Amino acid sequence: MTEQGEMIRFKYGLPEVTVSSLSLYTSAILEANLLPPPEPKDSWRHIMDELSVISCETYRGYVRENKDFVPYFRSATPEQELGKLPLGSRPAKRRPTAASNRCARFRGSSPGRKTA
Repeated sequence: MTEQGEMIRFKYGLPEVTVSSLSLYTSAILEANLLPPPEPKDSWRHIMDELSVISCETYRGYVRENKDFVPYFRSATPEQELGKLPLGSRPAKRRPTAASNRCARFRGSSPGRKTA
């Protein structure tokens, strides 16, 4: 379990909240271990791989190929203002490289992965 530093005080600062949070974690762990989900079928993995590729291409199409996206995004969201706030432990901005605009893939998914 990983907690962001700023969340520790909110989740564990009061005894009642601590007990509630730990109860939720404990029940989730027990449920996951005692009632495991079904093993993914190869057909499910194939569909998820396809969805991953399609969603990544669609996302990149909006973000990279639509010249109006960035101006619209900046006018419709507080992106620039939020970037100036000292929030969280991660950098507010990423380097302006193509690799930094990647989309997250589903766990266990990779494009072009061969399934038997």
